[in-house]
Amino acid sequence: MKKQSLLKILVCDDDPADRKLCRTYLQQIDSREIVLIEAGQKDEIQNALDRGRIDLVFMDIQMPEKSGMEWLAEIVKKQAAPVVMLTGSGSEEVAVQSLQEGAVGYLAKSTLSSKKLAETMDDAIKRWHQIRQSRANQEELEKLANIDSLTGLLNRGAILRMLDEQIKYAKRYGEELSLSLMDIDNFKSINDRYGHLAGDDVLEKIGTLMKQNIRDTDSAGRYGGEEFIIVLPRTSPSSALNVAERLRKTIEVSRMNDSRGHEFGITASQGLSSYQAGEDKYSLISRADKALYKAKSNGRNRVETSA
Repeated sequence: MKKQSLLKILVCDDDPADRKLCRTYLQQIDSREIVLIEAGQKDEIQNALDRGRIDLVFMDIQMPEKSGMEWLAEIVKKQAAPVVMLTGSGSEEVAVQSLQEGAVGYLAKSTLSSKKLAETMDDAIKRWHQIRQSRANQEELEKLANIDSLTGLLNRGAILRMLDEQIKYAKRYGEELSLSLMDIDNFKSINDRYGHLAGDDVLEKIGTLMKQNIRDTDSAGRYGGEEFIIVLPRTSPSSALNVAERLRKTIEVSRMNDSRGHEFGITASQGLSSYQAGEDKYSLISRADKALYKAKSNGRNRVETSA
C-alpha cells in the first residue's frame, strides 16, 4: 500500500517512558511516513515549534514549567498546528475543556495503541484542514462584507468605521488626523460620452491609483458613487496636502480608453480637513465636503483645505 504524505509529529511529554510508548506505537503505523520529534522540557518544545513546520502535536496535559493547556492556548493562537491532548486518565471534564480550548483531539494514555493513534491522527488532521478552510471562508466573507467589489477599496460602512476608530485614537492620544474627500471631475459626462462600462473602468482605475499612492498606514474607501474618502492617521494638514497633491497629479496624467479605443483623461478634486478637539466623523466629513465644493467651484482638478 502506498504511503500518504510525510508527517512531522511532535510528542510533548516529560515522562521518557510515555514518550517511548508513543514512539513505539507511531512506528508501527505503516500507512504514513512519520518524522517524530520528542520534547520533554519547555525549551525543547519551544525550539521544535520555532524550527518550522509541525503537522501534528501530541501534548501531555501535565507538563513542567508550562502546562499542556498553556501550550495548547499558545499553539492555537498562532495557528501553528493541530493539537491532540494526552492525559494519564480519561477524565471527561478535561477532554471537554481541551476541545473547548481548541484541541482537535483527546486521548487517555491508558487507551493508546497503534490503531488508536492512527485513527486519532487521521481524524485530527482532517478536522484541522476543515477548521482552516472554515477560517479562510470566514475571512473571505468578512473581506467581501468590507470591500467595494468594483474599486477594491473599503466600502462606505468599512471606511466610516475606520474613521471612527482613528478619531477615537486621535482623541485619546492627542494625535493628528486628516481626511481627504475626493470626487471624480465630470463623471456624469464621462458616462454619457464614453458609456457606463468606461465609467466603471474609471472607478476601478481610481481605486488602483489610490491604493498605489497612499501609505500603508492610510485607508481609502468608496464613500458613494464617484466620491472617495482617504483617512490619514497621524498626519498634519501640510502632510495631508502633500499626499493629496501627489494623488491628484497621478490621476491627472493617467489615460483611459473606451470600448472603441478612444483615449480620454480623468481628473479629481479633493477637499481636506484635519481633526479638531471634540469633533466627530460627521463634522470632519462636512468640513472636507465644503473644501471639496470650493475645489469644484475654483475650476476642478485641485485640492482645497477646510478652515
